[in-house]
This record gives sequence, C-alpha cells and structure tokens, in this order.
Amino acid sequence: MIEKPQPEDVLAIERIARETGTFNDVEVATVREMLETYLHPEPRDDHTFIVYRNGKSNCILGFACFGPTPLTDRTWDLYWICVDRVHQGNGIGRSLLSSVEEEAAVQGARAIYLETSDSPIYRPARDFYERNCYQRVAVIDDFYAPGEAKVIYRKVLKTT
Repeated sequence: MIEKPQPEDVLAIERIARETGTFNDVEVATVREMLETYLHPEPRDDHTFIVYRNGKSNCILGFACFGPTPLTDRTWDLYWICVDRVHQGNGIGRSLLSSVEEEAAVQGARAIYLETSDSPIYRPARDFYERNCYQRVAVIDDFYAPGEAKVIYRKVLKTT
C-alpha cells in the first residue's frame, strides 16, 4: 500500500536508504533531512514523500520523494526513489514511480525530471528509469567528481 510516511517511519526510511549500498553517508543524511522537513512543515509544498508499506507486516519496503521544480512551468523533480534491497525486483519501485507520476499529473505537471550519476553503482537505477520510459536528455561530464557525470532524465506526462 502506498501512503504518506509518519514521523515514526524516519528510521525505517533512513535504514532503507543506507542499506541499498548505493547512497553515501551525505546522501543518506540528505534523505533524512528532507524527510524531517517534510514531516514537520510550516506551510510548504516544495516536496512530498510517499512510502510503500507491506499491508501484512506494516513494514516500509520503499519510498520516493518528489515535488514541483521551482521557477518552472509545471515541471517536477523526482529526488529519491529507493526500495529495500531484499525486496528489489518485485515491482515496488515501479509502483512508487507510478504513484509519483499520477500525483504529479493530478497536480498539473507536464514533465518529471531526475538526475543520477553515471557511475557503475547507479547502473541499475539508470536501467530502471529507461525501462519506465524516462528519456536521457543530458549528460554533464565531471559533475559529481572528476570522471563522474550527471545524467538527466525526463518523462513527459500525459495531460488531461
């Protein structure tokens, strides 16, 4: 079941991000910071979190963070999407991504953008985005570090 996270979910979400083996300590800390900001907001609408919760055990198996891109005409960013390592390959990431796309479309988004690294450890993420119809639109060499490029993807959403 996909729903909004609760304050008691912070440690589970942080654990999932850490245990994927993909994100470094700074990235995991950023997930937590964004989550805590989301859970304890003043009125704000810059990003949203959703979680995939196992209906039987109530455990969180994945999460996503997304929101409107400031200073743009109806474009949104997908900041994070992450599934517990043990449960990867079971359609949870696809379910989260579909929910992100549906929510963005309902809010009037015309496209979703995301960025990731071109390093080998991010290859499964790039393959996932490409399988889900995200188009590689740019590569910026030496962005994250010498020899590590930023890859930008886009998916144009159907408007009603």
